[in-house]
Amino acid sequence: MIKRDPSRFLQLGFLALLFLCVLQAAWWISDNIRLTRDIEEVQALAGDSEIEAELAELSEGRVNRYLWEGAFFLVVLIGGMAVLTRTLRHDTELRRRQQNFLAAVSHEFKSPLASMQLAAETLVLRSGDADSIRLGQRILEDCERLLRMVDNLLDTTRIEEGRHPIRAEHTVLATAVAAIVDSFGERAARHEIRIEQRVPTDLALPVDREALATMLRNLVDNALKACIAGSGHRIEVAAERVDRRTRITVSDDGLGFPPEESHLMFEKFHRLGDEQTRRTPGTGLGLYIVRRLADLSGADVTAASAGPGQGATLTLSFRDEGAR
Repeated sequence: MIKRDPSRFLQLGFLALLFLCVLQAAWWISDNIRLTRDIEEVQALAGDSEIEAELAELSEGRVNRYLWEGAFFLVVLIGGMAVLTRTLRHDTELRRRQQNFLAAVSHEFKSPLASMQLAAETLVLRSGDADSIRLGQRILEDCERLLRMVDNLLDTTRIEEGRHPIRAEHTVLATAVAAIVDSFGERAARHEIRIEQRVPTDLALPVDREALATMLRNLVDNALKACIAGSGHRIEVAAERVDRRTRITVSDDGLGFPPEESHLMFEKFHRLGDEQTRRTPGTGLGLYIVRRLADLSGADVTAASAGPGQGATLTLSFRDEGAR
């Protein structure tokens, strides 16, 4: 089950409540009119013309009051429903435009960044000057960071628009993990961080390979950032079968986080600490993408830490039935 935006459920729930209030007000008007008429008919049986005239006048006054009060409440409720409905439509259209804007900007960024990356790689390979090589490597690192950010924006757009299909395939975890670890090897070495793998070669899983690669990439990237910011030197990627589940864990000895904030780690745009003093780059989308892809794949994802400065462990847990 994909987790939706709770504010939208709140808006739809309030709209449903307003609709029930409209029905309740309509019933209240009709019931009171019927009750007034019944009382009038019963008391009119006494045959006293004066009493009958007084009751008729009283009944008419009550009916008019019910009609005016009921009509007022109905107008207010219907007006509220109209305003809320228009707001929901506007919100949906605004979100669609925002997603289109993010996708367009991300694509526009990707081409020049790839060109800059290629130029920097050429500079590093062909230059014999130490300063040129150092500056080229810095450009490469920044280009890689920006390209990862662009990929996260594109992945977020595809997932939220339902354009990220999941196709389960027989996947050897050791091979998938090795490919991700290798892609981070050079960056980890520059910061003297060791990435270890502890994945049985015979452990396989029916899962979408692209989704698994994206989840692993974001988990390792998150661990690497935590180690750089928290002066850590070790990351471990492990996998095992436990209680009829396949668990993949990514552990680091880096920045860590308060245990009470573990439930916030996978929220969209959530980042620990103060933006003015934060030492880790990013947009707060990486772990959010991991959670959404885990939901789509029928998996669970959790985060645990003993506290700031004591590292963290993020766990992907797949059920026996595999990706769904």
